Amino acid sequence: MKALFLSDEINQFHWSMLKSVLLILSLLPMSQLLLNVWQELDASSQIMMGFLGMSVFSALAIISFYSALNATVSKLNIEHLSKLDGILVRVYRYMPMLFLASMLSYLATQI
Repeated sequence: MKALFLSDEINQFHWSMLKSVLLILSLLPMSQLLLNVWQELDASSQIMMGFLGMSVFSALAIISFYSALNATVSKLNIEHLSKLDGILVRVYRYMPMLFLASMLSYLATQI
């Protein structure tokens, strides 16, 4: 029976991809929470809470973008992999950025 053993570099790359995707996924509940809190406040507090919410959400979006960009431009030693595995790793590298773009476009249409 053949077992799949990934190199330590590919394993660390996979975990960084998962962390990046989970960070991007946190944008959805954060935006919903901030929108619910903003709608429940009275008119005098909405300006301050809206500014605070936009600041927190934009900071989280910037951190998510940096994480996705870091995963996209990461250097991996894939010469020891087969041709198909190298192609899969190159395609897998762009998944967080595509996921971020789809999440932000979804949030732009919903809010």
